[in-house]
Parts: sequence; structure tokens; C-alpha cells
Amino acid sequence: MRRPAWRLIALVAAATALIAGQVAIGSAQAEQTVNVNPTGAPTDSNEFPFGRGDVWPQMGFVYKNVPAFNLKTGDTVAFDLGAQNNVDIQLQIDMAATTVNGGDVPGAYTTVVNNSQVPLNPTGNTVMGDYELQFTAQAAFGFPGGGLIIRFSNPGGAFASDLQEDSTLVNDTTDTDPSGFFVKRFFNDPDGLPPYSNTDTQGLAGFRLTLKDIVPPTPPGSSTGHKRKCKKKHKKHSASAAKKRCKKKRR
Repeated sequence: MRRPAWRLIALVAAATALIAGQVAIGSAQAEQTVNVNPTGAPTDSNEFPFGRGDVWPQMGFVYKNVPAFNLKTGDTVAFDLGAQNNVDIQLQIDMAATTVNGGDVPGAYTTVVNNSQVPLNPTGNTVMGDYELQFTAQAAFGFPGGGLIIRFSNPGGAFASDLQEDSTLVNDTTDTDPSGFFVKRFFNDPDGLPPYSNTDTQGLAGFRLTLKDIVPPTPPGSSTGHKRKCKKKHKKHSASAAKKRCKKKRR
């Protein structure tokens, strides 16, 4: 027996919607980690920028060859410390792409962490490689890849008057590190913009970004969409009657 043409069309449409939904679900981006790590032996640990709060107003690290990423609100920006600080570390953290990969001139800065935030593991620890000092991004930052500057300023809380050199970086290096990520740092700078008052090529910090899953939108024609429509259309009827009507409609 031949099926009516309209039934064949309906079956093809349903199959197409199912495939589209499976593709959308399969394309959900898993959690992504961006590691900018030294591959050579760590250099002597330095208190910049997490060991004391009185050495400001501006300090930053300049990187190159960093892969592209999209930092979202709620993602993690982490650093690895080799000693604990005596008070919670609170800093404003800004990010900017450089105008040239390997250069030190930033484009527009985005403040991704405010100085009122107390990060996870706010005084650090002595474990190497765990990237325990974890700040939560409070603004989105899209990075196209290449040169990057992470700038620190405006210490908050008790950290603003912290005079002790306690906490130090452990995953730090120089500009000759084989990874090819590291350029320089600037410090004790009045505005955090070039030309910088003080720069050198040692004590350069590695960092880690943890970018959360991206949940795809609900595919068209999913069961969730049917339920929402049925509830809205039959809200005046009893729950059992509405349920029966919805079942009939989906057949």
C-alpha cells in the first residue's frame, strides 16, 4: 500500500529535525583548558605580583604565541604560587591583546576581575603545578590569538597594605623559555601603558584558563518545546486532561 505524499513529507521532516538535534547536541564544546606554562626549569621565585601589595600601582606580564580563546563570565583565571601569602590576595586583573605578536603595546584593556573579589585559595599554597590561586572572570574577553598582556593593579582589602614578601610565583621563567610564550614584565608603572617605567625579562608567570562548557540551545521540535506549548494552550483544563491532549497531539 502506498503512503500518502503528505505522510512521506512529514516523515522526512521529522528525520531531518532529529538529525539536526543530534548534531547540535554533539557540537557542544567540552570544558577547555588553556595552559601557558614554562617548559624550562623555573627561575628564582619572585614576589611580583602576589607576594606584597605595596609595590604598585601597575604591573603586568607580556606573552606571545598564545592560542585564541573566549573567556566568559564564570570561567577561571589561575596562577601557581610556591609559598603562601599572609593575607588574601585581591587584585584588579585586566587583559588586552597586543598590537603585534611579541610586542608590548596593548590594544583596549578589559577588566576581567575586580579587586573586591577574594579568589579560591586566596593565600596560595606550596604545591607546584596545581594553579591553586583561582580568580573567577567577571567579564567576557575574546582573544584572537598571538600577543597577550595580563595586567595587575589596585590591590584590595588587607592586601593593599601588605608589606611582607610572602607569596611567590613557582611556575615562572624568563623570555628564553623554550615554550616561546614569554616576552617581559613591567612593574612599578604609574599607568600600566607604554613606555613602561620598569621592565625586565625574568620572573614571568605561567597561567591557566579554564573555560566552561557551552550548552547548545534546545533543538527545534524537541520534546521540551512540545511540553511548553501544551501547557500554555491547555492551562485552563485539569492536569490529567492537558496531559492526554498533549499525548494525542504528539502522535
